[in-house]
Formats: sequence, structure tokens, C-alpha cells
Amino acid sequence: MQKGSYQFEDLVSRNLEATSLRERAQLRLEGFTDLLVRHHFPEQGNILEIGCAHGIRTHLIAKHFPKTNVIGIDRSSELLQNAMEHYHDVNNLSFEQADLYELPFADNSIDFIYARLVFMHLTDPMLALKSLKRVLKPGGRLLIEDADRDCMFFEPQPLSFKMFWQKVQEGQRRLGGDPNIGRKIASYLKIALYQNIYTEIQPIIGANDEISFLVRTLMPSLNLYLDAKEQAEGRKAISDLELLSQAPHACFYHFWFTISGEK
Repeated sequence: MQKGSYQFEDLVSRNLEATSLRERAQLRLEGFTDLLVRHHFPEQGNILEIGCAHGIRTHLIAKHFPKTNVIGIDRSSELLQNAMEHYHDVNNLSFEQADLYELPFADNSIDFIYARLVFMHLTDPMLALKSLKRVLKPGGRLLIEDADRDCMFFEPQPLSFKMFWQKVQEGQRRLGGDPNIGRKIASYLKIALYQNIYTEIQPIIGANDEISFLVRTLMPSLNLYLDAKEQAEGRKAISDLELLSQAPHACFYHFWFTISGEK
């Protein structure tokens, strides 16, 4: 099993991270179904979400598209248990513990695959694309949402943040992930011979509340990418961002990558 740069089950503070994951999964839900439609989501067929965690988006897909059969997979049995406990109000939804590289589905059996913030943590994204392509039906589509950590900006940027962000990216690479995957996904899809590739780059613009949200739900988990000696400096950088979030002139910018391709 290739672990990659994010393993929920290996975290010490899993309860805290589970809460943060749930909060982060709520972001931009209001435009999610429109996004799926723009990327040729089918009205019926077999749908697979990779790395579904609490199943928030998996459940939304199943409710909004009742003629589909929706399956959410994740490596974490703990997160899947939470998903199954919360979402049993629709009969076209199921959850299964599975590994992206060894999918327990037949060849040419899935009509649409969705993966959000998965690829930046993979040790071998090309092998993952091959695995997903195997289970996609001819004409089936893969939709990937992901980030590029070089495309996140704070203004005015605290002096401590630049070094912290550099160390976060170095730590993620050491674990096998790629913090700059967003800009590479379309190219990888072409190499893997996916067709009809469609790319959106969505600007995310915010200020005080958005910065505070990131400080509370994301930055502490990223500080774990730093070694023990560097984590104190990381906490200082996070504290400086919290101070920035209270400044009336604070601004936040981020570019989000959404790319799909067809088998």
C-alpha cells in the first residue's frame, strides 16, 4: 500500500482533524452540483467518489441525482463509519473501504469518478490515473479538484509565513505528496491518454473570516509536516496569520484547479 502525504489513521489528534475535515468539506458546496454538470456528469449510472471522508459530497451527489448509484470510498474505516452513521436517508448511496491503487470494481464499470484534494497526497499520480481509467466505462469521465500551494497568497504576508509555507511543501514532498499538483493535473491526464480535457481555474478571494477559517481548520494539520524543531516556528507563523485575520486591510487569494478528462 502506497501511503502518500496524508493518512488520517496515522494522526494522533484524529478527533480534531475529523472536525476540521468536516468543516473544510462544506466549502463551496453551493456551486458543487453546477460544477458537476459543467463537467458532463451523467443523470444516471455508477458514480464513484475517491477519498470521500465523511461523505458530505457523496451524499449530495446521491440526493441531487437520484437515478445514479453512488459509491464513496476511503482508506479510513473511522471516517467511513461516520459517513454511514450520518447518511442513510437515500437508497442509491453506499460506502466502502478501498485503496485507490487497487480498486475493487470491474473493468469498464463506472460512469463518473470524482476526487477532491486526493491527488496532491499521492506518491504515484500516474499509476492512480491508470487505476481509475481501468474501471471507467468508455466515454466515462474523471473529475479532479485540487490545489497548488504556490497559488495561495496573504496580503500583507507575515514575514514568518514564507519560511513556514516552504517547510510545509518540503515536508509534504518528503512523504511522497506533491504540493504543486494543481498545475500538473491536465498534463498528467494527457499523458495517461484521457480525452476531451476540460480545465477550470477558480479564483477564491477572501479577507478576515476566510483567513481565520484557514488558521483554525487547516494550518495546524499542515504544521505536522515540519520536523519537531521547526514546529515551534510554524506555530508562530500560524499565530501571525491569526493576527492578520483581525486586521481590517487583510486580503486572501487562492487559485483552485478543477480538471476533468474522458476515457
